[in-house]
Amino acid sequence: QQGDENIDVMEVTKNILQLIQQNMLDSHFKLETEFIGETIILPSKQASNLALIINELILNSIEHGFLGRNYGKIGLKISQSDEAYIIELYDNGNGLPEIFFDLPTKSLGLQIVRTLIEGDMNGSFDLYNDNGVHAKIAIPYKFLMESEVDV
Repeated sequence: QQGDENIDVMEVTKNILQLIQQNMLDSHFKLETEFIGETIILPSKQASNLALIINELILNSIEHGFLGRNYGKIGLKISQSDEAYIIELYDNGNGLPEIFFDLPTKSLGLQIVRTLIEGDMNGSFDLYNDNGVHAKIAIPYKFLMESEVDV
């Protein structure tokens, strides 16, 4: 989607997951999805960046998190803090090996994700294990208000 329209993050994520299920998953793989929380509407530029981020994180879950399995769950939880929208994308996959947290990220995809969140959106990004991998993104309201003025 392009232009000055506003985009619902939950709906974009549902669309991404649906496309991935139809086009990239083996027919024997059973993917469960879960959506929790509030609807947030972002300007199209920020929503486009977030769609790229979500797409990369979902592909990582499918490629690495469910290796050797024929089922899995991917979920999205959206909430708000006093200063930011909190977007958590998670899976119930194999989790990240502990050595992952001790090494610099060599994954180009994750480097791009981090740059988009921290550099372009003035947000924060955290990956951690909790019955699978959780990616926690915080996008400050202040950034979104400043971005609307630029449009």
